[in-house]
Amino acid sequence: MNFTEHYSELQQKQTNLVNAEIEFYNLGPEDYTCGFNLEDVKTVLAGKSPINPKKIINAVWELCFGDCDPKAFSEESGFSPVYKEDDKLMVARIKKRMRASDISGQGITSADLARKMGRTAGFISQLLNGKYTANPTQHLHDIFAQVSPIDTSEVEVTNIAEEERIRLRYGEYPFVETSISKTINVSCQQARERRRISVFAGQAGLGKSMAAKQYAEQHSDDTILIEGSELTTVTEILETLCIALSLTPKTSGSRNVKAICKALRGSDKLIILDEADKCKPNSLDPLRTISDQAYVGVMLIGNLELDERIQTNPRYNLIRSRVSFFYKPLGEVPVNDLKSIFYGLTRNTVPVEDDSDTFWNWLHKRVEGNARTLGDNLLPHVLTQFYKYPERKFNQTMVNQILTTYLNKPY
Repeated sequence: MNFTEHYSELQQKQTNLVNAEIEFYNLGPEDYTCGFNLEDVKTVLAGKSPINPKKIINAVWELCFGDCDPKAFSEESGFSPVYKEDDKLMVARIKKRMRASDISGQGITSADLARKMGRTAGFISQLLNGKYTANPTQHLHDIFAQVSPIDTSEVEVTNIAEEERIRLRYGEYPFVETSISKTINVSCQQARERRRISVFAGQAGLGKSMAAKQYAEQHSDDTILIEGSELTTVTEILETLCIALSLTPKTSGSRNVKAICKALRGSDKLIILDEADKCKPNSLDPLRTISDQAYVGVMLIGNLELDERIQTNPRYNLIRSRVSFFYKPLGEVPVNDLKSIFYGLTRNTVPVEDDSDTFWNWLHKRVEGNARTLGDNLLPHVLTQFYKYPERKFNQTMVNQILTTYLNKPY
């Protein structure tokens, strides 16, 4: 690059390094203008500034390298002679990453990096202080792999065939058995056996709906699943039951109830109403009547509001008196369930750096004990990073980077 006479030798070095960093991170113009006019920044980084470029160069330098002294890249930098310019650049990248909020907030130190790499803290310190006397290149790249930012670019994956990649998309998740699904199974069986009402209430995102669908599919001959919503009314409940029983819905609600009871009596079928807490308040009334007159069980599944309604609202007294199985409300999935979901959805393909109870307890707290946060939100990004960089392992750093970068959940 040819520079105008307004650039000092150090500023020329800074400009070249900044351009290399912009290319390395694939930064767009909006990422590095630092509040300056875009055309002015482009002119400075092209070496064509008609005035002293100090302000813009220093601002972009700080963006790329933090407080790293640009003189560290000079011959008198204090680095061991074996450090090439690219090695010095990697040291600057690592030090800047160590101060980034998604890393520093975790309290990651040289000792942590050493433990992950099977080295001593002194070894890491020597590398990052430029005092290592052997070739440092591979070691520096290994360190950067531990702290590198999450790659948000659209990178073509070439090392894993398309048909071998796991795609986690809503509506297509494989079923993973958990303690939640087992409890819902027991609740359903209790309702069926006793021909009464069972209730399961829990926080959103525990996998209740998936468990209900799985049970209904496994018992499709004698189970009717109604997927409730805030729009579900008595009429919709009755019409859904009529269709499931191959009955023609009538305009009269009472006539529909009689026809449904006649079709169900003696069948030992089970009716499951999912999202029962969202349905209109009187939507549950015909289910109580049908259970009484047709001798069939009813399973009510919903969020924590369902527990509060049935337990405390006089409107649901007639429902409450018929509940024969009411499992305690759950606010989060157990740690072991979270672990099962991780390995089940990733099919044991993603390497975990630390498979200890300490890590899984930490992850449980980080995703707030929520299966949806793990399966719907976190794991698709984990798989994307794994396919881009198969050498990276699933660990606290990766989790925090993804939650901070993609999901606005800083550590």
